[in-house]
Formats: sequence, C-alpha cells, structure tokens
Amino acid sequence: MTYLWYSPNSEGIEQLSRIQPLTASMKITYRIGKAAEKLGISDRVSLVRKVSGLSRRVKNKKDDAGLKIEDTLIENIPVRIARPKHQNGNLPAIVFFHGGAFYMGSVDTHNSLTSGLARLANVVVVSVDYRLAPEHPFPAGLEDCYTVTKHILEHGNSSKFRIDTNRVAVAGDSAGGNFAAVIAMRFASQTTSERKPRLQILIYPVLQFVDMMLPSYRQNHFEIFPYTVDHTLTAYFGKKVDKSIYANNHLSVAQKKQYRKYMDWSLIPARYRAVHQRPLTDEKGGDPKLIENAELVLNPEVSPLLADDESLAKLPPTYVLSVGHDRLRDETFIYEGRLRQNGVSVVHNHYEHIFHGSIGFLHGAFALDIARKMLNDVVNYINENL
Repeated sequence: MTYLWYSPNSEGIEQLSRIQPLTASMKITYRIGKAAEKLGISDRVSLVRKVSGLSRRVKNKKDDAGLKIEDTLIENIPVRIARPKHQNGNLPAIVFFHGGAFYMGSVDTHNSLTSGLARLANVVVVSVDYRLAPEHPFPAGLEDCYTVTKHILEHGNSSKFRIDTNRVAVAGDSAGGNFAAVIAMRFASQTTSERKPRLQILIYPVLQFVDMMLPSYRQNHFEIFPYTVDHTLTAYFGKKVDKSIYANNHLSVAQKKQYRKYMDWSLIPARYRAVHQRPLTDEKGGDPKLIENAELVLNPEVSPLLADDESLAKLPPTYVLSVGHDRLRDETFIYEGRLRQNGVSVVHNHYEHIFHGSIGFLHGAFALDIARKMLNDVVNYINENL
C-alpha cells in the first residue's frame, strides 16, 4: 500500500492528494500489463486502453453544459463535434487531436478539455477519433487528422458545420500536439491550399525523437502513468525499438552531427542545464539494427522539430503550453526558440509545478485548480487571436 501511495518527485505539486488514488491505480495497471505481456496473456496497450476507456462511464455531467454534441463521420473518420447552443451563425473552429502516446486515448478521454474549449471560447471543436497504433502504425493516425482538417477548411462553411473557414486552428496535446504541429507545417508549405489553419495550439507536444538525452529526459519527474519511448515507438513504427534509444543509440555519429543544429541546447533555459550541460554521446555510434528500426525518427512528420528554418518561418502564430514535470519540456523550449528566430509569433506559457497530462483534470474528484487556469489561458489566447 505504501508503494502505491508513494509519489516520488512530486515536490511543489499542489493538490497532490486529489490525484494519488489515480496514480496508485495506474501503477497497478502498469504492473499487471507488464506481467500479462510476459505471460502472453495480453499486452500493455490493450490493458491501458481498457482502463482509460472507463472514462466513457464516468463522464462528468458538467462537461457538455451549454453545448450541442454530435458524434459523426467526416470522410469515414469518427469525430465528435461540440458546438455552443443557440449559436446559429458561422463560428471559429478548432480541430483537436487527442494525446495518448499514439496508441491510446479517444474523444472520450479528452471530452472535458474539448467541451471546455468549445464552451469557454465560443467555438466549434471538432475532436478527431483517429486510428491508433499498433494496429495502425505511422502515418495512419496522422493522415486521419489531416483529412479531417482539410475537409473542415474546404467544407466547414456548409450548413452542416456552420464554421468560419477563415478562422480555423489546429490543436492537440502530447501525441496530438505532434499531429497538430505536423499538419500546420503541411498546410504552411502548400501553395495550392486556399485556406490554412490560422493558429496552432500545442499542449505539451511531442516534437522530436532524435535527442533522448536532453536534460528533461535525464531528470526524474512526477508522472501519472509510466511512459517509455521504446514501447511507444515500437507500437507507432511497428518495429522493435529497445531501451538503448535513451542513450541516443538509434543514430549514427554522422546523423547526430547532421541533426544537432535542430536540437540547440542553448535555447533551453539555463536553470534546466545546470546539471546536464551538454550532449554526451554525439561522438558515439549507434546500433545498426536500432538505427534501421528507428529510422522514421528523422522524418519531420514524426519529429517536427527537424523542420528546416525555411519551413518553420511559414508557420502560423503559435501557442505552446509546457509543464515542469515532463520529459517533453526541453524540446518545447527549443521549438519556441527556433520559431522566434524565424519570425513566427509565439506565446509560450510554462507551468513549473505540474505534470504531463494535467490539463484534463477539470471536473470531478481529480479536479485541479491549475488545470482550469491552463484551460483559461488557452481560451484567452483563442479569443484574442482566432
């Protein structure tokens, strides 16, 4: 029991007692999943999906207050559309992509967030229930999200959607933030698209799988659910990626030198580089088999931080949210810095004493004050810029 209730690296996190029951249940889920996987009974992906799917049965009644909710299909892709009631004119819209490490999550797990955005910002939110890995590896989920975004931009002003197609943003959290960044970049680079996303809103996004030795990857953080890059990429790529990726063993020396310019540590705040001051393995070659299996990490549609300066300069105004207890923290600062260097308007709100995934804790027994503040800050940005 002590192990289950123990919350390491949680110093400074407010209202911790509210979420400790959840962290305990996630530890149990993780342990059972690993054991079931070893015994060949089940796998972690299936078990985690089942547990996260409980959200369908514990949905808070406050989520959808004042909204019309419609579950429908756009080009055969499931979506949930949240629209403020009694708003008959064309409204701005957000096309939202949920997080979940590319292999879990759904429109249900993120319903509190998407409905909150629709209600508070007075916008239409189209939440995409994209295909998940490992059944559908890269780029299936990404293509679903792109297809829906393109359809909304081209047909959103129809009587069916009643969207102002000149005021559409793409948004997502974690893995969904990765999709949002990639899709914004796709549209920005196109010369034929009549309409493009007006904003990109990235909530603790996954921006790269190139440098797994950033300070934020080497520091200990509080987390709700144990997440490993090797397991995630194995599912996402459909090829075995082992734990030595944490030593950047998935790149050759030549690749490390080629891509280091995109991973500028000087853009990370100095306070985070006090202990881990520089990359350690840039002169060490990787494992040939791992390099082969993980070759997709060098694709900017997997690691959007690898986009060149010319591509970044074309991106729309950007809102970035990051948190202190997160291995993705440092790449967010690097991305922000590179956008600014290339003339892109950026608002970056960083919340130090909170963890990855926290913005979804808006209602119910696990509700956190900081989650409501983060949501309100996003809403204020939308109101001012969309």
